[in-house]
Amino acid sequence: MSVPLLIVGDVQGDVERLEEALEAYPDDQVDTVFLGDFFQGGRPGRGGGAAAARLARARRNSRAVLGNHDLFLLAVLERRRGVEPPEAWRARDPAELEALWLHRRGDWADLEAVAADHDLEAWLRELPFLILLADGTLVQHTDDDMYAGLGDSVDAVNATARTWLATPGGVFTAVRTLFGRRAFVERRRLDTYLEHFAARRLVHGHTPHWEDQPSVDHDGRLWGFDGRFSRYWPREEGELFGPIGATVALLPSLER
Repeated sequence: MSVPLLIVGDVQGDVERLEEALEAYPDDQVDTVFLGDFFQGGRPGRGGGAAAARLARARRNSRAVLGNHDLFLLAVLERRRGVEPPEAWRARDPAELEALWLHRRGDWADLEAVAADHDLEAWLRELPFLILLADGTLVQHTDDDMYAGLGDSVDAVNATARTWLATPGGVFTAVRTLFGRRAFVERRRLDTYLEHFAARRLVHGHTPHWEDQPSVDHDGRLWGFDGRFSRYWPREEGELFGPIGATVALLPSLER
């Protein structure tokens, strides 16, 4: 018999809250899929992103995809090692990569932790961009269809990602692909994307929502799990973090 599937959306460094959330779901009773963004947004100086990534790596019966903040940390790490982007980093202000990373709540403790843990860095670099589950659920970090431009299949997209992340400087190319949001407001665009990967529904994080449970759109074909989980990263002055169940929840099975 199949076991329930637990989805864990964007943790963003709040490892203490992640530990609390997972207490209700022992790893021998569920399969778990992490949607990435372990880093950026935890308690400053705590290294909570690295701790969250280690938790995910060690958890039994679990898988994960890469998020843009995970790639961002790897990009800063490469810069610290003297690897420069293939072109000037001018994606947005502030222009400097490290300054932008810190502005977006990067944590030097995370950087040092990953730099000192070869196995953790290798695990991050080997994570896929996409996972296609047996029931036809496509799992990715962003709610964007740019992945389709990287390959005609899930395996092809992940092969591209592996090549980038195994090549010095390739992470700078990878991180630029994972910023898009809200590509699937239009149902037809979602349907076209799912057909491209022979999938039946899409599960993502990345774009915050303000519901008490995962957001669901297009008759259950689009699920969002970024429920503003981190207690240390309000997007606006006075904004509260969301309930655990908006980011960490069981995904209903699809009928065959």
